[in-house]
Amino acid sequence: MKSSGAITSKILYWNELRSLCAARGPCITITLPAYHHGIGAVPYSTNLQSAVHLAERTLVKDDPYQDTEPLLGPLRNLASEFESSAGDRAKVIFASPGIFDQYDLPAPSPLRAVVGPYFHLLPILGQLRAAQEFFILELNEEHLRVLHYYDNSCEEVSLPSGLSAQDSGEFRPPDHTLRDASPAGRALAAHSAVVFTTSTEREKGHERLHEFFRIVDRRLSKLLAGKPLLLSGASYEVDIYRSESTYQHLVEGSLDRDLHDLSLKDIARRASEFAQVQAGLLAEQQLRALEEMSRAERRSFDLHRILEAAGQGRVAKLILAVPEAAPIDGNSISKPEDHEALLNAAAVLSIRHGAEIFVLRAEAPAGSRPVAAMFHY
Repeated sequence: MKSSGAITSKILYWNELRSLCAARGPCITITLPAYHHGIGAVPYSTNLQSAVHLAERTLVKDDPYQDTEPLLGPLRNLASEFESSAGDRAKVIFASPGIFDQYDLPAPSPLRAVVGPYFHLLPILGQLRAAQEFFILELNEEHLRVLHYYDNSCEEVSLPSGLSAQDSGEFRPPDHTLRDASPAGRALAAHSAVVFTTSTEREKGHERLHEFFRIVDRRLSKLLAGKPLLLSGASYEVDIYRSESTYQHLVEGSLDRDLHDLSLKDIARRASEFAQVQAGLLAEQQLRALEEMSRAERRSFDLHRILEAAGQGRVAKLILAVPEAAPIDGNSISKPEDHEALLNAAAVLSIRHGAEIFVLRAEAPAGSRPVAAMFHY
């Protein structure tokens, strides 16, 4: 059995799910909310002990004669290791014959414990499907900044050689204005003339900004190394940059406000929310395309048919509407509803065989189907 050993802070990523989906049961999945020291906060260790107790009840109910210690012993030991641990992330723990590991999650999760033939991945698929690494280019006529979003956090990165934040000043419209000889009206009696910028100067400033963004786009390509690039700035700046960029991994949409007055933590939160929304919108696009497919035999919206095809490795794309996870109530055995368990099984088997997975937003348009699939054949 793979042991997590000392407390780690590695985050769970999508590319690690396939090995988890190959696990043999019984499989125990436990999610723990983030724990911050303070009044009323429940430690990781306390929540894990409650979850282990409920998992044990489920295992004994399913098979009163089985030896549960190989599965539950490592969980009890982990609860002891968690005794004084605190952290700003939720955690997920996986235990099955041959697998025992724990990860941080990129988004909040409730306390929950599920025992079943597969790891219960359904509630966390949405947060894992969102992009976990990309760059943010902050466009502003006063400054230029590049941020690296990774692992739910942001850090500023050095601009490439020959490209400084101050360079943008050479390309923005001049600070001075030209005075026309036109006299002021009575309402402007305190002034001797109307002050304005000529259309020629505005056009030159516009051209300089286009030129500057072309330079930025060329010089950033090596730094970005093929990673997605999210733009931030005023809409006209974003539009100009898109018109001049040749970078093939520009993200659709943008962060529509100046980030300069935000902390890196606040920027990371906004970036994470943006990534979650974009992943949901992509799922909705996939669903619409599936509904418009002319070959009806290559698609299905029937959960039982999809589950059968997933077990045969025939699912090419799976689109899911994930129900809200029910937290442990402290009294009952944690067990998902039959429909949720079937959705999870379809997801696990599809991931096991390499299918693409898309998760709809919680606020997806009315009429969105709870499950849809496109088959290889």
